[in-house]
Amino acid sequence: MYRVKESRLMPSQVRVVDSIPVDIDHRKVIQSREFRRLKGRETEIELMAEKGRGLIRPRAVLTFLEVKGIDKDRIRLGSDHVLESLILSDTLEIGQTIAPYVITIGRELEDEASRMSARDVFGGWALARMGDLALGNASVHVRSLAAQELGDGLSDFAPGTGTGKLFGIKQQAVLFDILNPPGNIGVSLTSSYLMMPIKSISGVFAKVQREYVACQYCPKRCESRRKPFAGEYQRIACKLGESGSAVSSHDALT
Repeated sequence: MYRVKESRLMPSQVRVVDSIPVDIDHRKVIQSREFRRLKGRETEIELMAEKGRGLIRPRAVLTFLEVKGIDKDRIRLGSDHVLESLILSDTLEIGQTIAPYVITIGRELEDEASRMSARDVFGGWALARMGDLALGNASVHVRSLAAQELGDGLSDFAPGTGTGKLFGIKQQAVLFDILNPPGNIGVSLTSSYLMMPIKSISGVFAKVQREYVACQYCPKRCESRRKPFAGEYQRIACKLGESGSAVSSHDALT
């Protein structure tokens, strides 16, 4: 497991959210992309939705940090932590505030889905998908909390999404050093940067000039795709660095 470094933030600077309203409405579940093909299994889906409601323990931790400097792909934050990301360095501005976060629905649902899969493959799969939907709903709520501080129209930058070239999975460690999820909400990080419980997500909410959706720059086939593939990311040709001098950029990712 990754061992979180001692945070430079005061406890008062980190917000733990224990009350996240998440409901799994079986009628909406049946209409969702993954379930609407399953004709004749509505009763089973309703039962799994009811079961899922009792197993979800949504929690989140987030904070608000100022971008103090940007030098090439390195973003220095007000906490003195440094994130490395091509997309963040291109889209963030010095002086703006961002919201790093980690969200989870806990371990109970995924443990039950794993046990159920041994005797009922469909039931285990359906329950796991309920967890995904609940985690998505929790993310919407936490984004709304961030929007109260940062304004509407936030983009979500998550380490390792898409091809991982724009915001690498190893940056999970920086987010964990900032937020201390093991101590605050019971989410740990493995040596391969996988969060445990698995039904957990992390990232940075930020307001940028043009909405960022990782799907745009990812050629993978994916049922959860939000936007069509637009080709490899073309980065900004020139940007002022932390020292105020121009920093040259690559023409594109290869």
